Amino acid sequence: MKKKKRNNQYILPVALFIGALAVWIIVRFISDPHHRYLIWGIDVSAHTGKIDWEKVKDHKVDFAFIKASEGATLKDKSFRNNVTRAREAGIPVGAYHFFNFNRRGIAQAQNFLRAIDGVELDLPPVVDVEEWGNVVRRPRKQIIADLVDFVELVEKTTGQKVLIYTNKDTFKWYISETFPDHDIWICSFDHTPEIEKSWTFWQYHHEGRLKGVQGKVDFNVFYGNTIEWKNYLNNKKR
Repeated sequence: MKKKKRNNQYILPVALFIGALAVWIIVRFISDPHHRYLIWGIDVSAHTGKIDWEKVKDHKVDFAFIKASEGATLKDKSFRNNVTRAREAGIPVGAYHFFNFNRRGIAQAQNFLRAIDGVELDLPPVVDVEEWGNVVRRPRKQIIADLVDFVELVEKTTGQKVLIYTNKDTFKWYISETFPDHDIWICSFDHTPEIEKSWTFWQYHHEGRLKGVQGKVDFNVFYGNTIEWKNYLNNKKR
């Protein structure tokens, strides 16, 4: 009888622990954007290291943005190989350019256009605009003017509207007033992006890991459902 009572005293703590664990798992599951949105993808660059795109495909990746260039002269050494292998694996791809705040917009656009010349892409051209990684040496007005030059030349040459990657602060300072009609790819680690505009893509994680990828991967979601995604691809294909 005493043994039975002794066993019973552990039942409540164990039950409470299991219940708390279950709640934690459920909250974590529903708070992960990957589980809140149907369309999920990654973005990579040469810094990501070697990528086995067939293994990446096994993770049910719906899209990949791949770095093509940076500034006025730099080109990503892995860009063309990554695009080729990703498309062979059946993953829709897009190309992005990291915008240097201290280089002329025209020169940067020309660098990006040379990098993607002849490359088959499925998503619109992207310009990555963020103060992180930039030492700002010029007035805001001049930076915006060069960004306008970049966007206009890329759009004129490709016939597509540029998608703008940014974060909350950079959006406020450089994007919101100048590009009110452009789609936004927002970087935010909040539960929901805090931005005064509807976003198209949301980058929510910088430390992702996937089998088949040597380094860390950025995780992203698309705002819409499967039908909206198919329509987006059909309208944006280059």
